[in-house]
Amino acid sequence: MKKLILTAALVASCAAAFAQGTLTFANAGPGCVFKITDSDGTTALSGSGFMADLYWDVGTVTDSTLLTALNAPAAFNTGAQAGYFTGGQRTIATEPGGTVITVQVRAWNTAGGSFATWASAQSGGGSIGSSILTQVTLGTPPGTPPYMTGLNGHTFSLTVPEPSTFALAGLGLAGMLVFRRRR
Repeated sequence: MKKLILTAALVASCAAAFAQGTLTFANAGPGCVFKITDSDGTTALSGSGFMADLYWDVGTVTDSTLLTALNAPAAFNTGAQAGYFTGGQRTIATEPGGTVITVQVRAWNTAGGSFATWASAQSGGGSIGSSILTQVTLGTPPGTPPYMTGLNGHTFSLTVPEPSTFALAGLGLAGMLVFRRRR
């Protein structure tokens, strides 16, 4: 009886492993070349000071706020390969191969380790950027995972968020109050 239960558990775990879909998380490869630059639009992101993560959801999604972070970021290459990251194979554990998902690449400046995620850089006023939304059909192991070819030719740059108008108005009001008190 124990052997039967152990065999069933082993078969179930093997089947579950093959039920996971995969893709290649890289912005350069067969049919996929899209360079990412800093806020100046020309300087390619380079080194571990810049990270990229995959955001995704099942099916065709048009609202990027509905996407979920895979939380497996990749650092950018250096030298002649600056502007590109090669995160390798990523597994979407809850979705089998053949599933169509919507993906978006989000990149950010880690600001010396202050921003571990894109969301923390966004909320903290760091440099962030995101690609267009595109669909990818997940591959099935052990085959070669598909590249994110729909992103080809759609380069993007990081941007630095503008300060809020209300924050500037508040600073102006505070300055006027300080000036008035001095008189």
